Amino acid sequence: MNIFYRFKNGMKNKALCRQAAALTIAVVMITTFALSVSAGGSTAPASGNSAYDMRTSKRSSTTKASGTTAATESTTTTTEAEDTSTTSTTRTSSEVNENTVEDAVQTATELNEDGTPKITAGSAIVMDCDTGMVLYGVNENQQMPMASTTKIMTCILALESGDIGRTITVNDECMRLLDGTRIGLQPGYKITMYDLCVAMMMYSGNDAANTAAVAVSGTIEAFVSMMNEKATQLGMLNTHFDTPSGLDQFSDGAHYSTAYDMALLGKYAMENSDFRAIVGFKARNIYYDEFPRGRMLVTHNYLMQGERFGYEGCDGIKTGVTNLAGQCLVSHVSSKEGLHLVCVTLNNLNRWSDHKTLYNYAKSLYEQVQVDPDISSFDATIVGGNKKHVHVECKPAATYNVLKTQKKDVVREVVFDQFLYAPIEMGEVVGSLRYSVNGITIADYPITATEDIRSVTNGWFTDYIRAIEEREQAG
Repeated sequence: MNIFYRFKNGMKNKALCRQAAALTIAVVMITTFALSVSAGGSTAPASGNSAYDMRTSKRSSTTKASGTTAATESTTTTTEAEDTSTTSTTRTSSEVNENTVEDAVQTATELNEDGTPKITAGSAIVMDCDTGMVLYGVNENQQMPMASTTKIMTCILALESGDIGRTITVNDECMRLLDGTRIGLQPGYKITMYDLCVAMMMYSGNDAANTAAVAVSGTIEAFVSMMNEKATQLGMLNTHFDTPSGLDQFSDGAHYSTAYDMALLGKYAMENSDFRAIVGFKARNIYYDEFPRGRMLVTHNYLMQGERFGYEGCDGIKTGVTNLAGQCLVSHVSSKEGLHLVCVTLNNLNRWSDHKTLYNYAKSLYEQVQVDPDISSFDATIVGGNKKHVHVECKPAATYNVLKTQKKDVVREVVFDQFLYAPIEMGEVVGSLRYSVNGITIADYPITATEDIRSVTNGWFTDYIRAIEEREQAG
């Protein structure tokens, strides 16, 4: 009360009175907030993003749900998520500029009571790339939009189309069905196919994806047909592509996939060395008309090792966000234990944290087992060579990974022909030491020749013997 008294007696005009009133209101508000906090009331979210925490509260009631209702609710909250960073009005486009999305991050160690991961994704999967085993899944076969993770397929088809260093000229067809994130290509611009792939994977440029598609197939529609044909070849049986970019507002519900199918795609794509290099970049220059001296792109896959939400061993792959699809992420980890894992989450609220949780869970399922030491080197019989025997060796890693539940079912075998045929070069693979579970190979180590063996039959005898063997196998 003393403060009010001093102001009252010190006021000389109306302006001072208004200032005093404003100060009084501010003091009351601060005092009220302090009392509510000390009484155990609501505190500020750890992320500093109150809009995110309200979305989390909404989403928590639909995490276990499936079907149309859950998808609708998730779409609404994602729209709110992106709008809080710019304006309170609803976006007219379903594409969100991924380079401006800010994601709240929570601790990636939460588990449900049954020990399974506690995540916010509507659909999720973790797959072992070496065996194809599904290590964890929730709604993994539910068809859902997948936003710009679509560009994984666009990129791999572009890389497989031929000379990736060739120069592409942008035309009007490339500008069709275009919205959202772009690098600013215009008709007449020239850019290499490789830089288009970098732009679509690192920056999620929709114009880059369209341009690559038109360069490969002539039209967007023809390229989409190629995408769906490739999906069928890969076993993506619950997927239908409708755009090269993932812009779902143009698809009328015809653009969708599943977490399982996207894991198959991610697994396949990471087997391509050019693709693996591109998605592993953290920063890279691309060159086109507007930037003849180069434009630096930086990754917005913040799960990459060394990035702000990084996970150890994460070396790709692709993010995606639209209002319809929510936050999506396909990622890949090459762990120090020798595991190669791909993780997919669709319709997500906290993709970085969820992927960490899922990877931690998947890795906890494995055990490292010592390789049997009784095979290192031996002599093998040679037919038609200048020597009767060739020295071979096997240098396996010290350990291999096996699921704890399958450790007792591991089968070890040496795959090796009784007779080898000259000529043989030093370092040539002539067999393998293989560990498998239920017919699925979990570790395979090559047996190689340590010396050259030349043929003394000019090759005809070797060819004759092999022809006999082929007939016997076919018969």
